[in-house]
Amino acid sequence: MNSETILVKSKYYPDGVEVEKVKIIEFLKPILGFNDYRKFCILNVDKEKNIPFFILQSVDNEKLCFIITDPNTFFNDYSVPVTKEEKEILGLQDESKAIIFVIASMTADITNATVNLKGPIVINTLTHKAIQCVLINENYTTNQKLPIIKKSETEQKMKQEQKKTDL
Repeated sequence: MNSETILVKSKYYPDGVEVEKVKIIEFLKPILGFNDYRKFCILNVDKEKNIPFFILQSVDNEKLCFIITDPNTFFNDYSVPVTKEEKEILGLQDESKAIIFVIASMTADITNATVNLKGPIVINTLTHKAIQCVLINENYTTNQKLPIIKKSETEQKMKQEQKKTDL
């Protein structure tokens, strides 16, 4: 480990994983219910990188992590209208420089997995600043069941996702 990296421990990586300091994501408004934790990193759930889920891991508390995914992997018409105020908070001048994730609730049976479409996480990929938005869209729920998708579709979308998460 060098001065440009930190060792981040997680229940998924009990021995820790080195993360470049420049890849640490800072929540300018904390994740709802977790006001004391603002610094996170994104880790792969598996080393093969062939599933569409990631770990949003607190760098300050190895027990605090969330499973996240790109909602467009499962919901092609999902969109997040980032408000002017949210853009200002994030320093986001170009929406194409934002990446959107949603928090997933996983069970042993993946067919019962849900995601929170009402509380997406928006990350400015240039500054690594983030916020959790609260959407007022009646079409979205906090526990939207994930549709089943074919393996070939998943593999194709995962290749696209990996490019996004290489922040």
